[in-house]
Amino acid sequence: MSKIMTDVDGNKDKSLNQDQFTVKTLYMRGIPKWEFERYLTHKAETIDGNRYAGPDWQVSLSEERQESIGVCSLVAVDVTLAVAKDQFDDFLLTFRKNFLRGGG
Repeated sequence: MSKIMTDVDGNKDKSLNQDQFTVKTLYMRGIPKWEFERYLTHKAETIDGNRYAGPDWQVSLSEERQESIGVCSLVAVDVTLAVAKDQFDDFLLTFRKNFLRGGG
């Protein structure tokens, strides 16, 4: 029997067997939500609001918010990944590479 997985907004998704998927939430700071949306729109097969899905993966985005660190204010988005266990490491590596930032 598979369990129903809910995204960060509490919306029920199609049945995903949680024994076969790795679920991880990334707390991303300094990257606006539209950048995630642009990347995921090109990659996803289906889009439903803040949820993007492809074969053996699903990504849900929280609403964008501002967080203060001292006197600095950064945009923040929580990104919840649900990816087939055997593909999770590769998916995460590719995802992170697409949002690398350099500083100085």
